[in-house]
Amino acid sequence: NSSAASDVYKRQVYRMDGKEVECPDGGYTTELFTDRLIEFIDADREAGSPFFAYAAYTAPHWPLQVPDDYLDLYAGQYDQGYDRLRAERLDSLKIAGIIPREAELPPRNDAIAPWDSLSADEQRKESRKMELYAAMVENLDHHVGRLVQYLKANELYENTLIVFMSDNGAAGEDYYYYGPITQYLQSHYSDRYEDMGRAGSWISYGPQWAEAGSAPFSRYKTYATEGGIVTPMLIAGPGVVEGITHRSYATVMDLAPTFLALADQAYPSDGSVNPILGESLLPVLTGDASAAHSEDYVSTLYYEGRAFIRQGHWKLVNVEPPFSESAFRLHDLSVDPGETVDLRASNPQKHQQLLELWRKTRREQGILLPVDL
Repeated sequence: NSSAASDVYKRQVYRMDGKEVECPDGGYTTELFTDRLIEFIDADREAGSPFFAYAAYTAPHWPLQVPDDYLDLYAGQYDQGYDRLRAERLDSLKIAGIIPREAELPPRNDAIAPWDSLSADEQRKESRKMELYAAMVENLDHHVGRLVQYLKANELYENTLIVFMSDNGAAGEDYYYYGPITQYLQSHYSDRYEDMGRAGSWISYGPQWAEAGSAPFSRYKTYATEGGIVTPMLIAGPGVVEGITHRSYATVMDLAPTFLALADQAYPSDGSVNPILGESLLPVLTGDASAAHSEDYVSTLYYEGRAFIRQGHWKLVNVEPPFSESAFRLHDLSVDPGETVDLRASNPQKHQQLLELWRKTRREQGILLPVDL
């Protein structure tokens, strides 16, 4: 119900130590969260005890809003449009050695209007969205830098493992124009060019820029394709081999085992909690292992009719709901990270093997499908 959905956005609620607190008028949460986190660490610094800090920033995200001195930081830098940016991102990743040289862009999403089909005013407004998104990233970089500088200034940096990552692929939601809260947003906020980036505007950059940002992968957040689930991750700290781009498969489930290993703690094995599904990344970080997982390691996901299962560099994935096993495509991610070539027909044995593994794994993990009901 759109009325109930819009109620969530009428007032943002913040809590600290379980108690509701007010966000200062005009405050920018990326700065506010950083200030508070530094205060938390500093309050107990003299105790000399280990600390665990979780900086859960909401930026970069919709609404695209930045402090005034960031509004024009990237003016004009995305006037070439999202189609060209998508191709440029692919080339830059190849040059950096992050993706294979033979990787190709997935087919263009026909639901997205070609950049050249937009009017001059539409292009101006679209490029403004990406300028603001880039400014949000720049601002986030500044405040993460403040955290790092605090650690260095207080002789904590050399003894702290830092993990920086996103929570999902590029976000393609565009709630100002589509979705359950559209009516509320359009009644209370503006999308005029002059207002974009300010507190009175609530816009997103949409699937068009999300797909440019996720290149060379296919689609974006909420999809089970690589564009929806692959994220960048940077790790630095004591014992970590520096300057290495690592391509082995890892998931967010590997972080908890990594932190437990660092703290020299064991995960409960008495059956009181479900078994942990990840594995420690420490051997990879220290250079003692080339991969976090063996080729037999399996990960899977089901979300609103979209699903994948991956073992080694092989992956079954469907793109759009409703879910059907017949829609599973087979991809070799070692040479095709964009999931452009369906190998079902050329490798039916691998397809069947992964299909049987999907059936087994999803039942073990409690994934319910309509056929189960």
